[in-house]
Amino acid sequence: MKKSQLPFIPELDEGEEISVKYGNPYEWVESSFIEGQSHAAEFMGRTITDRRLNLLFACFVAVILLFAARSAYFQLFKGNDFALLAERNKTRVITTQAHRGILFDLKGRVLVRNIPDFAVALTPIDLDTQSDVRSALFATLSSTLGIPVQNIEQEIARHDRYQPFLIVDHISYETALKLEASLQGASGIELVVSERRLYEMTPEKSISHIIGYTGRISDDELQEVKDAYTLTDTIGKIGLELSYEDALRGIAGKREVEVDALGHEKGILSERPGKQGRNIVLTFDWEVQKKAEEILGAVLKKFNKKRGVLIATDPSGGQIRAYVSLPSYDSNMFANGIRSQEYQSLLDDKERPLLNRGTGGEYPSGSTIKMLVAAAALQEHIVTKATTVLSSGGIRYGAWFFPDWKAGGHGKTNVIKALAESVNTYFYSIGGGYQRQKGLGVDLLVDYFRRFGIGEQTHVDFQEERSGFLPTPEWKNDVRHEPWYIGDTYHISIGQGDVLVTPFQVNAYTAYFAQKGVSYHPHIVQSIAQKESSTEYDTVQPIIHKKDIVGSDVVATVREGLRAGVLAGSSRRLLSLPVDAAGKTGTAQWSSTKPPHAWFTGWAPYEKPELVLTVLIEEGEEGSRTAMSVASDLLNWYFREYKKLSNK
Repeated sequence: MKKSQLPFIPELDEGEEISVKYGNPYEWVESSFIEGQSHAAEFMGRTITDRRLNLLFACFVAVILLFAARSAYFQLFKGNDFALLAERNKTRVITTQAHRGILFDLKGRVLVRNIPDFAVALTPIDLDTQSDVRSALFATLSSTLGIPVQNIEQEIARHDRYQPFLIVDHISYETALKLEASLQGASGIELVVSERRLYEMTPEKSISHIIGYTGRISDDELQEVKDAYTLTDTIGKIGLELSYEDALRGIAGKREVEVDALGHEKGILSERPGKQGRNIVLTFDWEVQKKAEEILGAVLKKFNKKRGVLIATDPSGGQIRAYVSLPSYDSNMFANGIRSQEYQSLLDDKERPLLNRGTGGEYPSGSTIKMLVAAAALQEHIVTKATTVLSSGGIRYGAWFFPDWKAGGHGKTNVIKALAESVNTYFYSIGGGYQRQKGLGVDLLVDYFRRFGIGEQTHVDFQEERSGFLPTPEWKNDVRHEPWYIGDTYHISIGQGDVLVTPFQVNAYTAYFAQKGVSYHPHIVQSIAQKESSTEYDTVQPIIHKKDIVGSDVVATVREGLRAGVLAGSSRRLLSLPVDAAGKTGTAQWSSTKPPHAWFTGWAPYEKPELVLTVLIEEGEEGSRTAMSVASDLLNWYFREYKKLSNK
């Protein structure tokens, strides 16, 4: 604008107003002049009303308040999340799995080893935010791993955005190589290289019930031990793998690394190496375990039976020398990641291979309980060693008849003969009383059964176990709404009725008499390495289970009766052994339509026992036939062949 074209503002007399076209008296008017000529005033100035200005100001304030509120929300409520995200964009802590401890048998044979394993983990927060890139990644995973894209997306929605989780486990080495090549540069996906267990199996796989298996930790398990594990870790699920998890697992290593915004590793900031789990030596010899399994399996096949248990312990400390529960399963199926169809097949199997029968099976004891009834009656002075009862085929009480197993009875019977020949009439009389013979009665019977360990766990170290069952008049009244009859007392006096025991309980109370008044908690761990990769081991010390329940004279009398069972009773097949033995057979009724269970329990040698052997064959009929066959074959092999080889 030239100097001659300055705005013209007319002079006004006092009180005079300006009339401006298009404007109002309060707006400025600019008149433009072109040299030599003037134009009408053109209006430029304020065209927004006060009301609109106020509205504009209010909107401005609202926007400011909105930003302030949003900022406060992020600071106060989301500050930690964003701080974590910012930190994760700089550093990551990577956990490295520790080598799990190895299990050995008593002679140093490896029973379980570690082999490489591969899995695929996904961290949602690290995934590329571009939908096309993410879709391509999911398509690659789907085609390589054989899982639908929909499943991947569902798992992402279900898990914490900041924590890695496994989308597939136990992939082959070839698949791992293929996946690693196709995922170069992809963010949020990681190939996890870890270990899984490989279990050495006996032919019938009975060792699975001892060792158990490991598997990936579940969400529920992680909640209990979240400070020590991650979702990509393995954990002991059952058996020794579970019982000794703390010793076997070791301590995981940790590596703090610097990463870029896509989660790619740029450098190591710090590193703490892991510590290998401690090795464990077990109490059994692999050869004894295999032979015990072979013999039990052969007898089951011979008599067309399907289910059985064998327990062999050293009574001097409770060490388990062999343990077989048939049928069994393969632990490797679970370690490899068992498919749902396979697992359902095991669950549906009517023979129940997953049942650990020695600890989880509860059975009527049959005549094996008679050694406890005899001990209780002697201890309570109900009878003496010289007391006799006439067995003429059974006893009659009112309208009820309670038979002996032998037609015509056993004649005049004392406690030694009663144990040797398993005379029912004798135990009816001292258990419930008959004619002039006083009986223990239900309360004392149940009390002594409990003292000898029925109704409580033996605390075997490789498996949670059931406690058995002891009936009482109160229980029968409350549950069955019936009174307790004298017949109930007679039945539990001979191991029938409602008393239930586990095979380990029977083995434990047999060991009490074998060891002359003391028994130990059964255990299968001999020693544990003091630290990782250590050649120095701490021996597991025996723990007393029961001691001094009855007097030494009572123990001696019961022992004599069990020895007589081999010399002239139902255990005579053990006379073929090269050493003296003692034992008791049992036949346990449990169904009106199915055969009874068959028992044997005893020990050898008689004076200095090395093995207490307990055998149960489900629906095995007579214990003196089926269970006795297993006991005779195993003890003959052990003392005729195994001992000779071991002494060389």
